[in-house]
Amino acid sequence: MTFSHPFVAERLMGVVHQIDGTSIEITLPRAASTVSSAFGDRIALGEIGEFVVVDIGGLGIFGRLLEISTPQRDIKAVTPDGKHEIVNASGRIQLLSTLSLDGKYTRGVARHPRVGDHVYSASHDVLQAIVSGVSRSDDGTADVMMEMGTLSASGGVPVSISASKLFGRHLAILGATGSGKSWTLAHLMEEVSAKKGRLLLIDATGEFHSLGKIARHVSLGLTTDDPDQTTKVCLPHHEFSEPDRNAFLRPSGGSQLPKLRAAIRSLRLAHALGTDHEIVDENGLIPRMGRLRKPIIAAERQFASTLEDPHAYFSLENLPMQIAQECIFDTNRDRPELFGGWAMNDIAYCNSLVARVHDMLQTDVIADVINANDMTPSVLNQIDEWLNDPLGESVFRISLKNLAFSHFVREIVVNTVGRRLLAHARRGDYLQRPLIVAVDEAHQFFGKTIGDEFTAATLDAFDSIAKEGRKYGLTVCMATQRPGDLPTGVLSQAGMMLVHRLADKHDRDRVEQASSELDQSATKLLPSLIPGEALLVGADFPVPLPVRLAPPAHRPSSRGPDYGTWGTPLSAKV
Repeated sequence: MTFSHPFVAERLMGVVHQIDGTSIEITLPRAASTVSSAFGDRIALGEIGEFVVVDIGGLGIFGRLLEISTPQRDIKAVTPDGKHEIVNASGRIQLLSTLSLDGKYTRGVARHPRVGDHVYSASHDVLQAIVSGVSRSDDGTADVMMEMGTLSASGGVPVSISASKLFGRHLAILGATGSGKSWTLAHLMEEVSAKKGRLLLIDATGEFHSLGKIARHVSLGLTTDDPDQTTKVCLPHHEFSEPDRNAFLRPSGGSQLPKLRAAIRSLRLAHALGTDHEIVDENGLIPRMGRLRKPIIAAERQFASTLEDPHAYFSLENLPMQIAQECIFDTNRDRPELFGGWAMNDIAYCNSLVARVHDMLQTDVIADVINANDMTPSVLNQIDEWLNDPLGESVFRISLKNLAFSHFVREIVVNTVGRRLLAHARRGDYLQRPLIVAVDEAHQFFGKTIGDEFTAATLDAFDSIAKEGRKYGLTVCMATQRPGDLPTGVLSQAGMMLVHRLADKHDRDRVEQASSELDQSATKLLPSLIPGEALLVGADFPVPLPVRLAPPAHRPSSRGPDYGTWGTPLSAKV
């Protein structure tokens, strides 16, 4: 790229008259002048957000105009004879980086300006040099480039970022409702598909069914988004890890948890033995009363590996009755070989647990997901098939639109998927071909603790992915309109942020705390960003740049209800 000289007379904005550690103040004698142009480039010479270059003698200091002020007595006015009075304006500029005269970009401020140094509006070439400098990989080698959009207020300077910088240290897409967050996520998935990458999407609302053929679509719940392109899936109860299963059933640690574990072991054994075995009754239970101890002990030894397998099958329908069986214990010391004689029952301690299991089995929207028939494929098996298909779609979408909110089923299902992905990552499955997990409405799934003080369960699979997944080739892309609800430790793990309009001060403060590159001056720009515009911020991208994201070809169905139908007769509505 040919780099033209950044300091030309037509672009002179003013001179430096005050300096501190991170910013300077300059005069703006032409701030009220008509906007001009040079070689087709628009020259504003005094607009908020405008990029500038300070001439410090052989080097340029790149910055951004954040504030303009003028004494009230010097406000521009039109005189009776039509002449314009001069405005005595000044502006404050945030210093961002250093630019040499050959177009090479360097992070940080190599040397601070001095009073009297000239300040120029940044040309198209300067902006391209800055963008290309922050886009390339750290070692300068070739990398897959993700096309993002154009630099705001730049006349259309394209912005591309290497995939390793964008996703390599996790990505957060933040923004209030209607700011363009969903469009940005859809655009990134299109880019991943175009570059033959791999991305698994947790679609909390079902709005990304519009991705069409660039994604493989599966849906959890009673119905599907689009039967023609969506596969209905389940998550069988026996594929849950013990912590996630306990989060569902919420047994108390003192008495209920040991009985629950014993009942599950018994049901695994009953399934392995079959109903023809002497210790298994016709209902598939292992009764404790009137059964010999030795056959049970022998069977447990024979199927020890099955009993210890955390994902071995057991009958969920029989779980309440088997818990009741486990609550029976023998007090007859004269005949220890029998579960009989004088027996006592601890069922009173487990009544609440038995009731919760019964309630879950009676809730169709829950049972349809975790206790589905053999005809419904497992979502975990579908993910494995997709990962092992080198010619398949680049995007795998899991729709939660039809998944119930009761019993914390959504959070637990997502956590189970996260645990499986992290387990595969630790095994080294993603080192050769990295996997991105995009979580929409991320505040619903990060840092979740459910239950009460006696049955609390922490769902931390995606928190663990954010903290350790990067070194295994598993990174997370979290999208949310409420960054203030994300755990601070999780948000701080995001090496790159795309921050759309944020009006809530608490959300802006949380973003500023999580990113050392986004200071208070830059956060003041967030409430004024237009839909589809975002600040690009990151540890590998220390110059916060406002970018207008390219609109996606597959636009998500994120439109709200149509209030224009009010007043229309119900029979006339479609």
